[in-house]
Amino acid sequence: MPPRDANIAELPKPQASQPDDNTTGWDRWLRGHLDIEFSKLHRALGQLLAEERHKFSVKASALDLKLAKLSGAVDVLRGAQPPPPAKFPGVKTWQEDTVHHEGDIVAFAGGIYQAQRDTARAPGTRDWTCLAVAGAGFTVRGTYDGNEAYKHLDVVMMNGSSFVALKDNPGPCPDSGDWHLLASRGSRGHRGAEGARGLMGLRGERGAAAPTIQSWLIDRARYTATPMMSDGSIGSTLELRALFEQFFSETSNSKG
Repeated sequence: MPPRDANIAELPKPQASQPDDNTTGWDRWLRGHLDIEFSKLHRALGQLLAEERHKFSVKASALDLKLAKLSGAVDVLRGAQPPPPAKFPGVKTWQEDTVHHEGDIVAFAGGIYQAQRDTARAPGTRDWTCLAVAGAGFTVRGTYDGNEAYKHLDVVMMNGSSFVALKDNPGPCPDSGDWHLLASRGSRGHRGAEGARGLMGLRGERGAAAPTIQSWLIDRARYTATPMMSDGSIGSTLELRALFEQFFSETSNSKG
């Protein structure tokens, strides 16, 4: 919007009437009042002209834009420049109690729908065309268990093979006929040829000699003998009482 007093100077400004010595006071008051009203009218006309000029410039700019678009379309038809790339309409989420207009594309219940007319009804009715719908996939349930409840497209493993349920609550797998074999267990392959012998590794360092018995520690009261090793360690104790008792028994029976 142009400033309020713009372009007022383009109109001729009214000249104030010069007082005449022969005029009466009433005439002078009337002329002054008319001068004030004429000035107001002058400013109003200037403001109106400014507004009309602004409107005309806006319309001229819009007309120039339309002409530019039209010239571009003519160039496309003539093959002077490639056509602009097609734009797919944006996808919005369907909202209840909202009017969707013809051509609107919405997402609803995992699918994509386009309105065929202005409608407030949910997708799935005749007001909508389904463009894409969510697909169903396999559900892997692990090893088959006869006590579990399986549904359509559940996949189970059994004896190395995999089966898929063809309906909800199928019978026993795989004998009921409600299961479909996906992959069977493969047979054992033939034994392959023996590979070439590898290179012999390097000989390791010689280990330390094992410790030997240097002496025995005799406990005559308990009839035990404990070896003392060459590395200073103590070996396992030998219990000899039962051996002596057996020897004494055998020698006494032979004498009798």
